[in-house]
Amino acid sequence: MLGFGKKKKESVPEGFEVPSFSINVLNLLSKLRDPDASINDLAHELEIDPGLHVRVLKTVNSAAFGLSHKVSNISHAVNLLGRSRLESLVLSVATKDTLSKNNEAPWLNMNLFWASAARRAAIARGLAEELHPNDQSDVFTIALLQDIGVLILANKEGDRYRDIYLKWQEEEDYDLIDQEKQHFGIDHATLGEQMATHWGFPETLSEAIGCHHQPDAEDLPLSVKIAALVKNPSGEDDSKIIAEKAEQLFGLDSSQTLELLESILQESQELAAALS
Repeated sequence: MLGFGKKKKESVPEGFEVPSFSINVLNLLSKLRDPDASINDLAHELEIDPGLHVRVLKTVNSAAFGLSHKVSNISHAVNLLGRSRLESLVLSVATKDTLSKNNEAPWLNMNLFWASAARRAAIARGLAEELHPNDQSDVFTIALLQDIGVLILANKEGDRYRDIYLKWQEEEDYDLIDQEKQHFGIDHATLGEQMATHWGFPETLSEAIGCHHQPDAEDLPLSVKIAALVKNPSGEDDSKIIAEKAEQLFGLDSSQTLELLESILQESQELAAALS
């Protein structure tokens, strides 16, 4: 079991500043990984940070999270989700909060960035129900956090990175990973994996973040590979493109994929609001 106090600082290249989680978040994650910590202990740690507490409950109750019953309190969440899945949810919310607070790139609209992330998470969970129903637990978190390296690159490289990132959003066949490697010697997926390792994320989650743009990655769930095609938070312009690429890359019926993408748009909007 990986510990959050044991940061692997050497995993992140020199010059890239990765912010730390708050002490409240670190304590909560430590308790979630402690089998001797009671549900009351977990609830107490979460209640210390009212903002985190509210966002965790709002997120778990959003349609995009996929629960059939509403969660009324943290004790209920632990019983319903289990510690591992609740830990992934806390990681999601804490990462979003930490990176947003430390964003220094004025050109990067954080609301749109996390709206896109929410759409990926909703798509990944929705597709997982159809494509691999026995492997749904991690796809939500992987898809939500897969682009965390973008924020660190934006902070370090400023307008140089802005030009590349915005061009990727505008041009269908623009290879963001390749351009990042050419200009900065590292890409956001690799950097995101190193950040996740630095923070002590579970290894499977860290590795999935690192290979989310690799269509041939054997251990990466197909739903996450498709979600990685998302650029637009609203879904108004690229749903058809995503469905066609999913058919081209993975052999999925484009009309069925498009129908699913359109059906979960409201879920992704609800998730984005819950995370805010």
